[in-house]
Amino acid sequence: MTKKLPGDYVAGFVDGEGCFILNFRRDIRHDRGKRSGIKPVYFYWDIGFAIVLREDDKEILEEIKNTLGCGRVTGPNAKGQVRFQTTDINDLSDKMVPFFEKYQLYAKKKFDFNLWKEAVNIFKRNQRLSLNRKDGEKGFYKTNWSSKDLERLREIHEEMKKYKSSKKPWKWLKS
Repeated sequence: MTKKLPGDYVAGFVDGEGCFILNFRRDIRHDRGKRSGIKPVYFYWDIGFAIVLREDDKEILEEIKNTLGCGRVTGPNAKGQVRFQTTDINDLSDKMVPFFEKYQLYAKKKFDFNLWKEAVNIFKRNQRLSLNRKDGEKGFYKTNWSSKDLERLREIHEEMKKYKSSKKPWKWLKS
């Protein structure tokens, strides 16, 4: 059984290695069966938290996972990296946000966290609660975002860029 770490240690670790994620994603569905040739494109917001380390640091990620009480550790990948990640909106709002409110971040990551926390609240407010389908049919989750919330997510995403090491623009989105 992995042990729990002191909260201040985890906060310091996240100051250096953690990543508060807010992405606007594009997804192309390739296999459409009888409607071959049609490749619908979906755009959506994605939120989460991650730490990526070398394979020989997997144990510390397991301990961080145990301390936070959520997420999962995967890997190693082809580059020899392991990853702790959580994307569940309930874990983000009910576990991650309170944890980092209690155990403060001190580097520039605290500004990143404050923006991300606002985005988590927007996601929670707009949480998908049911499938968009009729009984007996396949369906999909659909979020009906308010235009005000979508605009604020875009603003938060732009503001968060100054705290990220990679600031590449979306190649598929024209201004």
